[in-house]
Amino acid sequence: MMGMAGKGQRIVTGACVLVLAGAAPLVAQMQGAPSAGVEAAASTITVADMKIHMGVIAHDSMRGRDTPSPELMQTAQYVADRFAEFGLAPGNGDSYLQLYPISSIVPADAAAHELTIQGPDGETRLAYGEEFFTLHDARLAVGEGPLAVVDAESEFGDVDGKVVTVLLTAENIRPVLRGGLSEKLGTHDPAGVLIVLDIPDNFFGQLKSFLSGTQTRVGEVDEESFPAAFVALSSLPPGLAEIVTSAADANGWSVRMRSEASVSAVNAPNTIGWIEGSDPVLKDEYLVLTAHMDHVGVGRPVDGDSIYNGADDDASGTVTIIELAQAFAALPVPPRRSIVFITVSGEEKGLLGSAWYADHPTFPLAQTVANLNMDMVGRNWTDTIVVIGKEESSLGPLVEQVSARHAELDMAVIDDIWPEEGFYSRSDHYNFAKNGVPILFFFNGTHDDYHRPSDHADLIAYDKMSRIGKLVFYLGYEVANADERPAWRPEAYNRVVDKTSE
Repeated sequence: MMGMAGKGQRIVTGACVLVLAGAAPLVAQMQGAPSAGVEAAASTITVADMKIHMGVIAHDSMRGRDTPSPELMQTAQYVADRFAEFGLAPGNGDSYLQLYPISSIVPADAAAHELTIQGPDGETRLAYGEEFFTLHDARLAVGEGPLAVVDAESEFGDVDGKVVTVLLTAENIRPVLRGGLSEKLGTHDPAGVLIVLDIPDNFFGQLKSFLSGTQTRVGEVDEESFPAAFVALSSLPPGLAEIVTSAADANGWSVRMRSEASVSAVNAPNTIGWIEGSDPVLKDEYLVLTAHMDHVGVGRPVDGDSIYNGADDDASGTVTIIELAQAFAALPVPPRRSIVFITVSGEEKGLLGSAWYADHPTFPLAQTVANLNMDMVGRNWTDTIVVIGKEESSLGPLVEQVSARHAELDMAVIDDIWPEEGFYSRSDHYNFAKNGVPILFFFNGTHDDYHRPSDHADLIAYDKMSRIGKLVFYLGYEVANADERPAWRPEAYNRVVDKTSE
């Protein structure tokens, strides 16, 4: 699960809008008790198997599965080997691996960075790494121009040749950074971007730590671009803070910006396997199950431990995907629709792997009927799982029906209880949702071991994980066999995909 909001916007690719009228047929098609073959397939999801897979993926030898790293490639290959063992077909031509290019960007020394603000009373030069830090999209970024204070959530006016200045708070930082700021900037030619942060000190410190080290981007990085810098509201010179908070005219204020970075290009993996559907028509529609296999690698030691194993985040989801692949492969007859299993990487660096897949899908997104994503499903309550996105489509009523019908799983499904945290846009389902694919996000919330070396395999509630796996299996089986594909609620589609309503 990402600790910080990443960047990058994706474009809808021919998704079909289906109104909620489709919900009733989808639920009505649910049968009574599952057949013996379905029950037998579900029974392959076991605590013992989960412990074996977790013991490999969250072991110290995997060194936290950073993106990119040799250990992440080993994890991807381990998943691929399991897919092959179960008889899944490769999901990227003749390969289980979808390699995508990423750029690792290392900021230059402080002397190579500049943020100088010129005001009516003189010039103020801020200190890099203390008062400001930069977002790198190029090896060199240089810009100078008058300030243009804009509302980050509204359309921009004439900002060409100006330093676009936006104020972000704890309430809007994630939706703004994920919801179109880069898209809007892409339609203009600014001299630079100054992102002013009015957020708690600890949040500012986390963001600064996240961006002051190596930054990762999908694809190649330009040689030059306009600069982008983050600065705390309290670090602005006298007078400018009031202008920014009130969105007043910034006449008489200008900014000079500069940043440098070194860039190296590498590949990172997604692992994809699939089971072809049994219906001659519906087999060309796809249910996609996802989890991210990366974590944050090796970092600051805590109590002598520097390996961030990421057992819950998200080896738990990856292990569940492996078990789901085995269960669906064990069915005597495949479901009518095809099932695609993807473990992505780069989630912790900004949903990179799922963003790449959304732009380069090996199965058409327009024919992808749903995405069920699992991120952190091994901790906290033993009898409850949060399912984010339930209110958006007919998948919500369906998962509630499946949960109720399988009372033996003792797994209640509840709505997002932390909307202020913005979890909806912080895991890989988001790159499917904004491209028009109905989603459900299975998530047990964070805990004291989140993004710490103490997120160990021995703290995982394996029985809970196995029951969540069976719940997703039964749900996926229903979706893959229904006559109708899942249907968006129109208002949710407008908000998430078209972005025409809130």
